[in-house]
Amino acid sequence: MRNFLSILVLMLCQFYVANAQKCLVSFGVNEEVTEMPIENALYTLYLNDSIQVPYRVTYANVQSATYSLEFDFRPGKYTLRAEKEGYNEVQKDFTIASKRNTILGIGTLWMKKVKTRQLKEAVVRATHIKMVTRGDTVVYDAAAFDLAEGSMLDALVAQLPGAELKDGQIKVNGKFIESLMVNGEDFFAGNPKVALENLPAYTVKNIKVYDRAANDDYLKAKVNGKKAMGADEHMVMDVILKKAYSNGWLGNVEGGYGLPSDRYLGKAFGMGYSGKMRIAAFANLNNIKDTQMGSSSGQWNGGWAQDGELDVKMGGLDYLYSHDRAKVFGNVTLTHEEPEVEYKGSNVNYFNTGDIFERSHSLRNDRKLHLMSAHQFQYSAERAYFELRPSIDYLKNDYTSISHRAQFSETPEEQYRVQSLDSLFSTNGMASSNFARHLLTRLGNDQDGKSDWIIANLAANSTISFPSTQDNIEIALTGNYRRDTNRYFNSFNRAYGMSSPNVGNGDNLQQKSDYVSKNYGMNADISYSWNYWPYQSGARHIAIVKPEVQYDFHRYDQVNTLLHLHEEFANGANGSMMVPPSAISPEQLVVDLNNTYASNLTQNKISPLVSFAYLYVPSASSSKSFNADLTLREDIMHERLDYDKAQLDTLLSRTISKFTPTIKLRYKDNGQKVRTEVETNYSFTKNAPSIYNQLGTINDSDPTNIYVNNPGLEKPRTHSVNARYARFHNQRHNNVVLYASYGRTDNAIAQARLYNRATGVSTWMPKNINGNWNTYESVQYNMPFGKNEAFQFQTVTTASYVHSVDYASESEALERSVVNNLTLGEQLALSYRVGKHSFGIRGSLSWLDSRSAREGYDNISAFDITAGANASLNLPQNWQIATDINLYSRRGYNDNTLNTTNWVWNASVAKTILKGNLTFRLNAVDILKQISNVQHTVNAQGRTETWVNSQPRYVMLHVVYRFNVMPKKKKS
Repeated sequence: MRNFLSILVLMLCQFYVANAQKCLVSFGVNEEVTEMPIENALYTLYLNDSIQVPYRVTYANVQSATYSLEFDFRPGKYTLRAEKEGYNEVQKDFTIASKRNTILGIGTLWMKKVKTRQLKEAVVRATHIKMVTRGDTVVYDAAAFDLAEGSMLDALVAQLPGAELKDGQIKVNGKFIESLMVNGEDFFAGNPKVALENLPAYTVKNIKVYDRAANDDYLKAKVNGKKAMGADEHMVMDVILKKAYSNGWLGNVEGGYGLPSDRYLGKAFGMGYSGKMRIAAFANLNNIKDTQMGSSSGQWNGGWAQDGELDVKMGGLDYLYSHDRAKVFGNVTLTHEEPEVEYKGSNVNYFNTGDIFERSHSLRNDRKLHLMSAHQFQYSAERAYFELRPSIDYLKNDYTSISHRAQFSETPEEQYRVQSLDSLFSTNGMASSNFARHLLTRLGNDQDGKSDWIIANLAANSTISFPSTQDNIEIALTGNYRRDTNRYFNSFNRAYGMSSPNVGNGDNLQQKSDYVSKNYGMNADISYSWNYWPYQSGARHIAIVKPEVQYDFHRYDQVNTLLHLHEEFANGANGSMMVPPSAISPEQLVVDLNNTYASNLTQNKISPLVSFAYLYVPSASSSKSFNADLTLREDIMHERLDYDKAQLDTLLSRTISKFTPTIKLRYKDNGQKVRTEVETNYSFTKNAPSIYNQLGTINDSDPTNIYVNNPGLEKPRTHSVNARYARFHNQRHNNVVLYASYGRTDNAIAQARLYNRATGVSTWMPKNINGNWNTYESVQYNMPFGKNEAFQFQTVTTASYVHSVDYASESEALERSVVNNLTLGEQLALSYRVGKHSFGIRGSLSWLDSRSAREGYDNISAFDITAGANASLNLPQNWQIATDINLYSRRGYNDNTLNTTNWVWNASVAKTILKGNLTFRLNAVDILKQISNVQHTVNAQGRTETWVNSQPRYVMLHVVYRFNVMPKKKKS
């Protein structure tokens, strides 16, 4: 390390001596309204407001509207002035103070046309180009897309070349869009899952896709006015509204009712906006799993995923206000959720003496009240930036759950999912069921509980720039508090079957639990960025060295009180009886000393780290660049644990350290015709096992799963490496993206399982194990073709291989279980647009090949096949018809009840009147009643095939009214 630093300093000194005699300023010049590049402007450079400075133009790119001027180094304040006939004069100031930093990017000079009075307007019919690339920014012209009357923003985004809109998430050229913005401003929490159903498409001027800079980026040194070097990538989609719609009100009201089961939907949204302010309010009530939230960007965002069925009622407020250098924005959301989730599972657990086959069935109902509020204040001074972020999150939940499980020595032959459980849990099922012959244990569990949490955070950060050197210092402070509670009654019943030596016996367990945890924390972070940016007329060498120190403090207080009553029975007496949680009498319960505890954990961590960022550009006019980033981090943490449990009252302390290096290499070529990106990353982590493992305690609150701590664990070590290659053709609009990754963990912490076949009890202990690794590869290609790029073709090929190693045994001598999973996938999609109509077909194939050398392992070769077609027709008189049909087929699963073929067909018909403001829409969801949700996982301990309930079919009539009110234009 010492030699590396010496060589780095020597190199920087050589560059400093040889190349610091000139300066270079880079900028762009665009028309303020159309954003088109401006040619043949006259540029004048002044020093200290009065001395004209001669310069030489070293770079001029009209297409991207970027220019670079070279001039002699003289410290002082400079002014760059741009003039052109028919435009207002514009100027920008900048300062050069040190020979160490003589490359400046000053952003864009926006020139405004001089207003002239026209006696008669001329009609101009322009030919619009769908997409242009300006440097790293892709710009879509909304006027180039043919949309049906009344279309919203989602319809526009769906047509963008290279863009995908799926399940509320947006991808452009293979990259996920993290946030959607309007006129460069954030909206509701920056949620990337946006279903753009509220902003009318006719209000949009264009859409930009780019890598967003941090809020304090304007204080940091840049190359050619672009994003600060070494910053992480954050892709955003920025919706730019037409100037006529920069002030006004818009909103919508929607109601719907459907059959069967009384399906309903009610939504309302209203937003007022101006150049400085946006405020929005929304409400959403439905039982069709619609969790969208309105925002002050004018959209409904995509909400959250939820298994099963969901009845939700929610409302909120979102606001933004900016004035001069200050900006404040935030949101408040209140939701009431009632999900109902049902799981049916088929498991095979691998053991050296023979596999155990398990069936499970659970049903859970929750009633949640959830309040979320987050706010942010920003102030951007000339040489400093400040940010304050308070937030609070409160959730209260009442829940009930019931679970049935059974373990067998052989695979139960069932005619439908979990038929064996229906039979065994029926009246006298243990005595009369055909499934009892191979039964080991039958397990029932019923629970009623109440839980809540409250999370409060306050964060502040500031960036200060030093004009003499262009270095900057960053300071961040964070404080947080969290409290969790969980109180429940639990009733448990276990009965042994004919394949168990304990046949006819069993036990009942009643429990009452009271758990409370509190977490207090604070974080402090300070860093200094030393920038080396001298101008070099030939090849450029630029570097940033950033030393940083972080301090973290956390205190975790936990108290768990468990009461129980344990009763055993023999000869089948009460074998099918289970006391409902509501009938449990707390006064009959006694304290479970082995699972009642109090603990206090205090952590103090200091983390020194240093980051090195290096950029090489072959010449001032070159479109190529090479980046290398290296981060070296050391975490030193002292922990103190005070633990009190039954006979154990102990105090533990330790000091641990963790070294984490990361390396990132990137090559970019922003050519005018083709853009190329090549990137590779490597990281190494070494984590310490939890201090609780040193206690050596046992948790047997779950009678079927006993957890034992292990004080002898070693630190796991994980190596991760990935690479990405992307090529984008700016004129043909096709792109190809290749990705590959590899990960390996040495001394991985596995939960070794010791299974007792006679009792059905699993004892779990964390153990170190070696041999776990995985790899993943993908190739994605997108290509538009045909007249006006009417056709869009996409293919995605994926491959993954997982070498899974774990422990599982029925004896004290644990045996390694190794399973290799190979998954190959292919997705194809073709879409066609003609006028305002669209059509599409798609298909995918996924093959899982699971193999193991262990005795008795049944190799798996399973296929998941999907195929589908969709069409959207915009007919005369503003009628719209849309339909999609999809085939889901599964073959090769060990549980034959999961080898199914399902057709899912949805359709809708809509009529729009009042110039697109009022829409009547009839939706039919799952017309054939065949929606099914099946998940499949395989690892070294077993395989699991799970069915989850989903939204049942329904037909719903929607009525949607949208409005947009703009201020009247003043008469001249």
